[in-house]
Amino acid sequence: MKRILLLTVLSLAYLGSAAQGLYVATDKSCYLAGEEIGCSAFCAPGPAVAYLELVSSEGSAAAVKLALQDGRGAGTLRIPFDTPTGNYRLAAWLPGMEPDSGSGPVISVFNTFSTARVRNGVVITDKPAAAPVPVQTGYGISADTVRDSVIISNLSGQDVSLCISLFREDSLQGETRGPISSFSFSGPGERSFGETLSGCLSGPGAPASGSVILAVPGSKTDCYQVMPDDEGRFSVQTENIFGDVDLVCIPPIGSKDCHVEVDSPFRCPAATGLPQLELSRSMEGDLLRRSAALRTKLATDTLAMTLPMRRDHFFLEKECTSYILDDYTRFPTMEEVFVEIIPFAKMRHRNGKTKIYVLINGAVMDSAPRWGEAMVMVDGVPVPDGSLIESYDPSLVKTLDVYPYKYNLGGTEFDGVINLVTFKGNMPGLLFDDNVRIYGFHGCSYPVAFEGSETLFWHPLVSLPAGGRIAIPCSGASEGSCCTLRVEGLNAGGRAVYFRKTFVR
Repeated sequence: MKRILLLTVLSLAYLGSAAQGLYVATDKSCYLAGEEIGCSAFCAPGPAVAYLELVSSEGSAAAVKLALQDGRGAGTLRIPFDTPTGNYRLAAWLPGMEPDSGSGPVISVFNTFSTARVRNGVVITDKPAAAPVPVQTGYGISADTVRDSVIISNLSGQDVSLCISLFREDSLQGETRGPISSFSFSGPGERSFGETLSGCLSGPGAPASGSVILAVPGSKTDCYQVMPDDEGRFSVQTENIFGDVDLVCIPPIGSKDCHVEVDSPFRCPAATGLPQLELSRSMEGDLLRRSAALRTKLATDTLAMTLPMRRDHFFLEKECTSYILDDYTRFPTMEEVFVEIIPFAKMRHRNGKTKIYVLINGAVMDSAPRWGEAMVMVDGVPVPDGSLIESYDPSLVKTLDVYPYKYNLGGTEFDGVINLVTFKGNMPGLLFDDNVRIYGFHGCSYPVAFEGSETLFWHPLVSLPAGGRIAIPCSGASEGSCCTLRVEGLNAGGRAVYFRKTFVR
């Protein structure tokens, strides 16, 4: 029921003046180089991924993808240690939109490891930094401080989806950002299950006829096959891939003189209209304190909790018959493994090529079992050349999974799938042709809630029923310190809810 209500919220919400169809809240507005920015995204239902890029007048400093589900998503953006001191803009856009470097929250970055500054983006001032002023404002939400916690109450009369941030105030105050009520969202779009990857065939032999294969080693579901157009370009919708992974790109079989190149979705231009960052000597104490806290954080574990992620599996979703090779006699060749251990698969030589067949589940012709050609994978990566499987070292293989069902991958139908799962999970010892490329791929950021010394509490995806309450800890703030609580989101009636309170512990 809550999911239906949230869909209604994001489909019908009209929250003020026109703006981009994506709103991103952050855990605070001021950071040191090396810290992570906590991000929480709101948009209309439909898109499955959002793109964020941290840009200054000199260009892009960092980028991240957020996975979206029913118009909500979250993740973190790591600010590189070599990021120059200055003001940046967190530009955000959805697939099919043009990035707008003139809108988005302003993020102030201080680099305590380097004297580098954004060109013409920093001004030195003698005036002391303004002290934070206790203030409280909001609508639809209330908050009360009780001992070492803050009690947040939903007064909107309907279910809400929120992000909550409690952070320490100091002299490093960033630019003030307007609340979520200043944004409007377009109607729901076509539902997407994940990011669309695009690219092209490149090289003397491009374009080439045949299918392109994209796969992530170690994942049995992140495998895609697509037919390029006449110019060698392609695009394929994926499930959302999380984290930094390897992406194996296999060009069409027989195309020795071309390889696959994958496009980057990040293309945000240099930011415009950014205010200069003011530096003063009065900030020195807070910079030293936060720099020491950052070093301590990097050397110890972080109090973080990974939140649920959506995964809509398109491939190998059925159960398999799994053979743990250590349970059998270890044979020196893969051919012997197929003959002696795997009754549902067999390896044969046809016209000088190695073919691997699988017994089709439930298929019988003339009272005899029916065998069909299988797609063979190593750690989830298809290997079209059967001779590579024949020559593979069985001692590297932990299990051999047989899927005796018909599968369609990118328009090509297979009678079954056989996946060789290695101990290391990264295709050790597999020798592809020189035109096979393995790229470092940056998938969606993992959605996390965390606590720290500066951001005392951050949760980007909170669901609170009508009249509900939630307690968040503030024990990390010392007595007499100044803190700010910021809560924002949408309720089931299509209205923004917002609360901000600056108070002294």
